[in-house]
Amino acid sequence: MKLHALVLMSATAAVAAVSAHLVAADSGAIACAVGPLQQQAPAGTTITSATIVEATGTQPKYCRVDGHTATPGNEVNFRLGLPENWNGKFYFVGVGGLGGTIGRLDAGLERGYASASTDTGHDADDPTWGRNRAKEIDYGHRGTHVTAVAGKALTASFYGRAPAHAYFNGCSNGGRQALMEVQRYPDDFDGIIAGDPATGTPMQAGRALVFQKMLASPEAYLTIEKVEALSKATVAACDKADGLEDGLVENPRACTFTIESLKCTGADGPTCFTEPQLEVVRQIYNGAKTANGDTYAYGFPFGHEGGATGWRRWTTGNTPPVKRADNTLDFAGSENLPSGFNLSEQNFRFLALERDDDPTFTWRAFRLDRDLPRMKLMSEILSPLDPDLRPYRARGGKLLLYHGTADPAISSYGTVDYYNKVAALVGGRDAVESFARLYLVPGMHHCSGGPGPNEFDELTALERWVERGDAPASILATHRTGDRVDRTRPLCPYPQVARYTGQGSVDEAASFRCVNP
Repeated sequence: MKLHALVLMSATAAVAAVSAHLVAADSGAIACAVGPLQQQAPAGTTITSATIVEATGTQPKYCRVDGHTATPGNEVNFRLGLPENWNGKFYFVGVGGLGGTIGRLDAGLERGYASASTDTGHDADDPTWGRNRAKEIDYGHRGTHVTAVAGKALTASFYGRAPAHAYFNGCSNGGRQALMEVQRYPDDFDGIIAGDPATGTPMQAGRALVFQKMLASPEAYLTIEKVEALSKATVAACDKADGLEDGLVENPRACTFTIESLKCTGADGPTCFTEPQLEVVRQIYNGAKTANGDTYAYGFPFGHEGGATGWRRWTTGNTPPVKRADNTLDFAGSENLPSGFNLSEQNFRFLALERDDDPTFTWRAFRLDRDLPRMKLMSEILSPLDPDLRPYRARGGKLLLYHGTADPAISSYGTVDYYNKVAALVGGRDAVESFARLYLVPGMHHCSGGPGPNEFDELTALERWVERGDAPASILATHRTGDRVDRTRPLCPYPQVARYTGQGSVDEAASFRCVNP
């Protein structure tokens, strides 16, 4: 199963049915009703509804519980699904973007998990929530924690026994939530999956600098034709670096592609780049460094540019931006607003600075070294950059990280470097692999999609690690075209890469071995 891509009854009737719809429940189990659940809820948690949802398709019959938990200055909304055939475990679903919505519970419920998610304490439709410090803190980390505490307690009350294990799974902002849990609340979960984790403020700073260059003038904008030409050029140059020409860039850091080779030698054209356009491309690949040379926002690997879920979705859009009176460009008012632009707009207007009292401050006004001091507090609240995971290791927790090497939204280089810092702190590769492993996914865009195998069951791998002690030597990934599986590939624990054995189909995982590069 791909995981990373979810009847109102009276209290009396529910009590009568409880023994029938619970598996291995003790006599202390309670009904799917507001009253009994509220009596068992942790302090500060309010249950607003509890209803039986009948089975549909692959989704089992379950008790849907909605409520909120009070935090200092705020309320955090959550949803908890308690399935009829409970597997004895708890599962938390992270949310993407800037939060403000509750994640789908389907995948967890289908596997028998008591499943929970939260809006992290704000409404996505109201971008001004970032001017409320309590909401910022709840979004940053506290909202996930209080929901985990309440969700596990309610699960234990409902079934009459505590969950045997608790897991968290999130990608993008959900991956950021995951790392915040590992770093700040190591006792919440036995196993945590952090996919393509957002780095918070540094990532948004890097994105702002790209938009500043690309929207400075019509001459700097990157058209779809130019992006696709760049994508073909990088794949052609980098594909063979892993020893196999298969349309995938297995190890982007091994590629020595030179973007200057695409510079226009005469008139501008659809497959060459003017100097202003090359400046944009350099900014994307190189990232952002402070005045003293320290990397603040990571650049991106080669091989992530093309396709509908590449740069077009996150950076350039599918249609050109609007020309302003001062000859600069703006995506506001254009069709197919790039996801990265919208996130950057909201971040710099409402979330980036310690004090959001300047409504005119946007990504256009951002200056890296000048504004870093004003971003320090929010970076501490939002950014999961602490590599000291020793408390999580000490409590026996397991961390599974993954990141698409072709992710155009969040650089896999940042995740690799974070993992290396964790390894250095705990004593090297063997020490870090005892509790944390990173799997790079060649050719996968942001959390899904892209030309590489991008469907895999990371939860089963984590369960076996946590519950059996079987650390995943590799994870099988699948690529589909329509409903047809046309490629499989092992995902290897970093720094290993999948290397073709020289025999068998290059589209079958059995033809590859995980080896050190």
